[in-house]
Amino acid sequence: MHHTEKPQFRIFVDGSSRGNPGPAGVGIAIFTPQQDETITQISKYIGITTNNVAEYEAVIHALRWMVQTGAKNAQLMLDSELVYKQLSGEYRVKSPHIRFLIKRIKTLKSDLDLEFNLVPREENKLANRLAQKASKKVKVKHQKFKQLPL
Repeated sequence: MHHTEKPQFRIFVDGSSRGNPGPAGVGIAIFTPQQDETITQISKYIGITTNNVAEYEAVIHALRWMVQTGAKNAQLMLDSELVYKQLSGEYRVKSPHIRFLIKRIKTLKSDLDLEFNLVPREENKLANRLAQKASKKVKVKHQKFKQLPL
């Protein structure tokens, strides 16, 4: 398995939760480096959860897309400094739930050639819109949510 020098894809990811915890969605916008148009957009409702979990789920969905399509190398663009620093190991992760998500990401990316990049929010508008659209698909009846036991 040889890695090409240039990344095959630029993948912008974002998670959104209304209520934190609340209805949450992930948004993923996939570009080839040469083009300004997306080749794929993913906007998916993921249930009731927090913003932080939604951000991680967005990364997981992006990596799953890579595995399913056979894409081997990409630059992953995210605007969450927390997630970026937790993934790079700069910040310690105390929550077992988040640790589990990071472990899934490590497993998924073991066969991939990935580079994580922190981008300003303004550069992540499309993924953000896709995530928000997904989180709004569900009409909220009750404003109060019980936090599910982990």
